[in-house]
Amino acid sequence: MQITRAFAYAVSEYFCVIMILLLLRSSLQIKRHNRQHYWFNVSLIIQAAYLFEDGTRTLLMNHILPSNEILVNFTSLCLAITLNILSYTTLMFVAYKIELPLAEDKRQNRIALGLPIAISIFDLVCALFAPNLIFSANEINAFTPFFSGLFLFLPISYSAFVFGVTAYNALINRKNGLGHYYLVLTFYPALMTVFGFIEVMLSTALPLYSYAVTFYFTFNFLYQLNSSIKEATIDSLTGLRNRENLKEYIDDIWKEGVSDQYYLFMIDMNGLKSVNDVYGHVEGDHAIRAIGQALDDVLQTGNDGIVCRYGGDEFLAVITVTDDKQADKLVQLTRERIGHYSRIDQLQSAPQVATGYIHLPKEKIPLADLLKQADSKMYAEKQAMKTGDRAANFFTDEITGLPNANYFHNFAGNFLKKLAKNNQHPLVILFNISGMHSYNDRFGYQGGDDLLRTVSRFLRDFFNQEDDVLVRYTEDNFVLLTCIPLSEAKQKTKAISEKVASIDSIGIKAGIYQTQDGKEDVIATVDMARRAMRLIGSDRQRVYCVYGPEVQAVYNRRDFVLINFKQALADGDIKPFFQPVIRSLTGQIRSFEALARWNDPKRGAIPPDQFIGILEEARLIHLLDLEIFRQVCQLQQSCQRMGLPIPVISVNISPVDFNSCDIVSEIEKIRTQYQIPSKYLKIEVLESVTTSAPDQLKEIIAQLHDLGYEIWMDDFGSGYSSLNNLKDFDFDLLKIDMGFLENFTENSQSKIIISEIVDMSKRLGIETLCEGIENRSQSDFLKEIGCQYQQGYLFAASMQPDELRQFLGKAGDQLEDISLSDYYSQIDRVNVLSNPTHSLAEQNSSLGENIDVPMAIVEKDGANISYLYFNHALKRVLEATGSNHRSLAEKIAQTPAVDKFLLEQMDRCQGKDRAISASYEAGGLEFKIRMRWLASQAKSSFVYIVTSEHYQE
Repeated sequence: MQITRAFAYAVSEYFCVIMILLLLRSSLQIKRHNRQHYWFNVSLIIQAAYLFEDGTRTLLMNHILPSNEILVNFTSLCLAITLNILSYTTLMFVAYKIELPLAEDKRQNRIALGLPIAISIFDLVCALFAPNLIFSANEINAFTPFFSGLFLFLPISYSAFVFGVTAYNALINRKNGLGHYYLVLTFYPALMTVFGFIEVMLSTALPLYSYAVTFYFTFNFLYQLNSSIKEATIDSLTGLRNRENLKEYIDDIWKEGVSDQYYLFMIDMNGLKSVNDVYGHVEGDHAIRAIGQALDDVLQTGNDGIVCRYGGDEFLAVITVTDDKQADKLVQLTRERIGHYSRIDQLQSAPQVATGYIHLPKEKIPLADLLKQADSKMYAEKQAMKTGDRAANFFTDEITGLPNANYFHNFAGNFLKKLAKNNQHPLVILFNISGMHSYNDRFGYQGGDDLLRTVSRFLRDFFNQEDDVLVRYTEDNFVLLTCIPLSEAKQKTKAISEKVASIDSIGIKAGIYQTQDGKEDVIATVDMARRAMRLIGSDRQRVYCVYGPEVQAVYNRRDFVLINFKQALADGDIKPFFQPVIRSLTGQIRSFEALARWNDPKRGAIPPDQFIGILEEARLIHLLDLEIFRQVCQLQQSCQRMGLPIPVISVNISPVDFNSCDIVSEIEKIRTQYQIPSKYLKIEVLESVTTSAPDQLKEIIAQLHDLGYEIWMDDFGSGYSSLNNLKDFDFDLLKIDMGFLENFTENSQSKIIISEIVDMSKRLGIETLCEGIENRSQSDFLKEIGCQYQQGYLFAASMQPDELRQFLGKAGDQLEDISLSDYYSQIDRVNVLSNPTHSLAEQNSSLGENIDVPMAIVEKDGANISYLYFNHALKRVLEATGSNHRSLAEKIAQTPAVDKFLLEQMDRCQGKDRAISASYEAGGLEFKIRMRWLASQAKSSFVYIVTSEHYQE
């Protein structure tokens, strides 16, 4: 009977092994898997090995297979070591699934791996030198009670940890749709632990553990199968998704009601048939692949959406885009990347594409109708493709009659070599029509065609030398090769610009590149001219830019950033530095701002203005912002574990983040991972986002407020500021742009503007912070007008993470106790630019009532009084002297009497909403004091004003 049960037990385990191996075979079909999938597959392999060894051990122990004591003991030892390995692979699978720091932290990983290695070595040593500690003489159970406990220690410990982490995440995410995701992961360690314990300790006749883990792996595989299939369904030539993925994606965003955040792009290659006919189908495939790579780089990377090859030479993309201006920019970047990959693949000619895009509507309409609308946007390019003889039009632009880009790519190279032999170095000038898109919207595509003909005629009239070559390069770009001197080219470009400017809302700008020799790649020369032109940006005063060392240096930095950014993140070369924020009232540090700093091992420190803008343009800035946020939370957690005060830290997020990811979800995911209360984190948003994505910003602010974060408006007063931003957006704090402090001592207008901003913000219940404080006069002025916070090198330079920890360890009373933040914030609400003894409601109703009366904010601690604030008016009173009277400073110096009087008034108004008045006589003079209670927390604070005929002017 015992043999029969043992045989059935082993067969059941072998059956489970077969099922797991079948799952593994299916899972391995997914080629583009990530690290999560990798550890899932490894866990399958180790689990199959464990079950096979356990089944074999059962057959050997019951003598169903030929065996002896040594063989049984060897199999038992292998089983124990395999279980140790399985515990580690299970931990890594879950760690990558929920993005625990363990997954990427090499130190934590070594610790997690070291424990199973150490226990396995201990098992091996015991088996060799003290087998009686492990192997029992009882044939039913080959393990001693001691080793049975050791056998289960590691899987129980790791499983308990995993269970705790996943169960906690399931609990905190139960309302945001992620709870079920974590519950699925929670089942795995629960099943392993419960059923493994039952089998080892109770010696059941059923392979409960085998059934349990097989069931889980099957369930988990099916649970992820849908997403795995999506990853697998890619176009074999380009690596992009297929049209079915696109249809599903569009259906999903319609169901979610967020379709109006997306644009549909249609990209079609011009002249694929001609390329195939002239150069062969291999060249055509390379051209399609170059377009696919460019689309993946520009549209897919860093954007929320999907890019697919719809069929043949046609591509579609659905991605989040803020407006038409950004869509135009993405189209331009795509064309540049196509040229880049054409050079890498050494194509005979760079493929040209026609593009069209539409803003998706809120209401669902058939995909076919959307494609028709996008196709109509490609009118000009489509016209050339509709003629009967495509090959005849391969080198000619049908709209302007000029040669096209294909002509330029095929013949310009030989032309440059010919000129170089004659010691001539022509200019390559790239002209761009500014405002072409809006012109098409206003006058239609037929009007746009007329505009292209007009501009081409202007260019031919001005550049009509025998050797000049003019081509229409892309939609609104023309390329000119000319041998005229650079000075003459500049003059003619200016003249053309003036002539084009006479056309309604149209301008022209140019990038100029001076060729060096005939060996240069012709496409590269156009790229150099384009780089120069792009540096003009939106500057309407500049018409042209000549490529030179300065331009090259800008793009060298840009290329360095884009190539090395992700590796720098992985290597830890980009870290936050922390600059203190000072509360004006107390002089204590209230918080720190996290500033991204890149220290390259070879180049050294890279200033933020040399990589932040580049990352925003490339739509990679969200990776930086989230990494800085993660490091901030990691530092706060380390401070908590070290027994240090947890610093309050503000973190910047870019407007580009809103369309690159679900920024609120990502921030909250990191915060909950490190278990940092949201009150220790402040979110800074640039004011510019209020105009670029107002509705989206309002929603994000509301979500972050609901989660307990404060939202700060950064750089208020820079660029095109609008006071509507204070009315329309629920910001908690304004950071006043440091530009107001330039020429501070000479420019009294700056003081007026800053004072009005502080006054207005106090009335609106918004706190203020002024950055860039460099001297004491600036700081004193800001405290005088009631600006709550200050930041700048006057107080401290930014600190590295280790320096911040050291500072926190000895900060003492330099750091504000977070438990007192609300207390001091209540005091800071006093508007010292109006009558402070009025209530907040009365202050808000007394618009413009700026006063110049002696005023002080005092704090009562038992019977002791200390001054937190007094203005210049009170200072003048304290310093005033008269011929017949002693100075008020002398009278105030009689502290026992004065303090007693003030303490009496404090007791009178403690806890009251209204102010109280009282008179005080000193030296034959009567002083009237009006006092209001502000706040209490261990201490109590009050504001009072002093009046007396003695000093009234």
